[in-house]
Amino acid sequence: MAYKGVLPSDLWEKYDCEGGQQKLLLDLNVANEMQERIAEATNKSQRKTSGKDMVARRKQRQTKRELLSDSQGLDMLKSMGVAFEKQ
Repeated sequence: MAYKGVLPSDLWEKYDCEGGQQKLLLDLNVANEMQERIAEATNKSQRKTSGKDMVARRKQRQTKRELLSDSQGLDMLKSMGVAFEKQ
């Protein structure tokens, strides 16, 4: 896998030394682990966007709005002396 801005000569300089083979294997293992983590995170984020989940979240937001706009709840707060500002 090539990285943007990394030339083959840069890689040659980095790994053409004593212990270069081990450095290369270590870097490849780290890169592979990072790719797996990215793929896992991507899969999790894609699962959140399923249609059923979106509908469920929308219904939750609607019920919260209904609770907030409940006139009985507002009347109770007004009777307790809570001040409201109109925006």
